[in-house]
Amino acid sequence: MPPIAQMCRSVWWAFAAGGVAALVAAVLVAPGLVTSPLGAAAWQTIAGVFILVAAIRAPGGLVRAVPFLGAAGAGIILGGMGLLVPTLDPRISLIGIGIWGVVAAAGYLAIARLARAFRVPDGGLFTIAWVGLAVGVGVSTITAFRLGESSLVQAGALAATGAISILASLRLRVLPDEASPVLSNREARRRERGGPRP
Repeated sequence: MPPIAQMCRSVWWAFAAGGVAALVAAVLVAPGLVTSPLGAAAWQTIAGVFILVAAIRAPGGLVRAVPFLGAAGAGIILGGMGLLVPTLDPRISLIGIGIWGVVAAAGYLAIARLARAFRVPDGGLFTIAWVGLAVGVGVSTITAFRLGESSLVQAGALAATGAISILASLRLRVLPDEASPVLSNREARRRERGGPRP
């Protein structure tokens, strides 16, 4: 699937940069050097802008980058709101972190399903996507248990989301254009052992 693979290799750096920004925000939020709403907002804005720029410059433009536009839009909107109102309740910013994680994971999952549809190895992107969804939902709902006020919880949410973003970016970077010859030969041998088909 050349168009999708080329697009993924064009946007991977944006998710990697966004992941690094989330880790930096986590390091600043944990000791209280930066408030969690401000740290989360800055990270989301940076990630959203990077992903949007990468999507625009990718082969095929925004049309083929649709799976990632959600992460770009969510980052810009949520991050922009957080920067405009930096005094938000930390629990609200935690929900925003979870929402971005879910939206980004949905994009990873869409790419992984496309890869499987074209019989292209996704390199574990499918699993990373489901982990991202689980983390995003968990982060969004943890406020219901009154656990979102601690800066350590906020920092942990940022770090987990950032790590998943970096892992996904590494998978996007090496997504192949087509099924590898090894897999094709293995499938051929399996069919030979099964005998001729009518």
